Amino acid sequence: MSDVSRSTIITMPVESLLPADSPRLAGLNADHVRALAECGAEFEPILVHRGTGRVIDGMHRLRAAILRGEPRIAVRQVDGTAADLFIRAVQANTGHGLPLTLGDRKAAARRILATHPHWSDRAIAAVTGVSPKTVGAVRGRCSSEESPQSNPPAPPVPRVGRDGRVRPADMPERREKARSLLVERPRATLREVAQEAGVSVSTAHRLRQELRSGAAASEAGPRRPGTAAGLAPEDAACPAPLVVAASPRPSGRGSLVPLTSLPAPADATSRGPARIRVRALDVLANDPSIRFTDSGRALLRWLNGQAQGLAAGEELLAAVPPHCARALTEVVSHYAREWERLAAGLQRTDPLNGSWRTAR
Repeated sequence: MSDVSRSTIITMPVESLLPADSPRLAGLNADHVRALAECGAEFEPILVHRGTGRVIDGMHRLRAAILRGEPRIAVRQVDGTAADLFIRAVQANTGHGLPLTLGDRKAAARRILATHPHWSDRAIAAVTGVSPKTVGAVRGRCSSEESPQSNPPAPPVPRVGRDGRVRPADMPERREKARSLLVERPRATLREVAQEAGVSVSTAHRLRQELRSGAAASEAGPRRPGTAAGLAPEDAACPAPLVVAASPRPSGRGSLVPLTSLPAPADATSRGPARIRVRALDVLANDPSIRFTDSGRALLRWLNGQAQGLAAGEELLAAVPPHCARALTEVVSHYAREWERLAAGLQRTDPLNGSWRTAR
């Protein structure tokens, strides 16, 4: 409809115009025509097909102009096929003027499905003013009526969404397949799952996050000591840093902040730095000057966020295309250097005068 606002307004004789291919099943509303004629206001230009002079939108205004005895009416001319012009008529009638009834809009959706089956349910819903669920139901009825049960089902046709992008019509089935692959083969990479299921890597990543969130919710409750919140024992064995569970402010002076940590990796004896890191974080988590101060609790929450970010980063890095690896390496290396600079400053902390900034 963007070209309509840019088209030139002209006037045409009212008797030269042909009636519209209207989406209104009941035709024109005589009371609405009479009300328009009696209001005395100047009408907005109507839409007319350039080649045939057929009205696309504005039949009520045209009838009101004839009732007023006006010989000419302002119009905007548009081009297009009959199917596209009908879509323009539906768009215009759902956007202003006398509203279309629900029956009109459902009938319009059915007609657009017949001429534009490659459009998505959401795209047709945006045009007709019904919900995507309603369009899907209409599409299902059309398919069952037009395809005999004895014939094999036709392969799904890719659909064009509201954003103009083409997407497979069987995306729910593809997502379900990807979800099953993630459950059956937890060690498979996101790229392998995406390629086998026919989805994007980002979709596979989102599905894996949903599965892990669901597993965490289902396992909430009493946990064995040393097991991370929301993680199964096999997940807790990943080489991740200590995770400190976020908790509300203590209710009293003597109340403690509940903490939960991931255990050291199974081969911690060969991973000295990882074991030292876990032990150091345990010291922080159990130090009263950290646990019972606002700044200390904020520090623990921040460390918890860093740990979760590292775990999520491994999943995100798996989805990076090869041609972006060099640029991403520069970014990650920069962050690593900043962490090393921060650690070097902390090593120069004077334990007597307090702040590590003073020691710098």
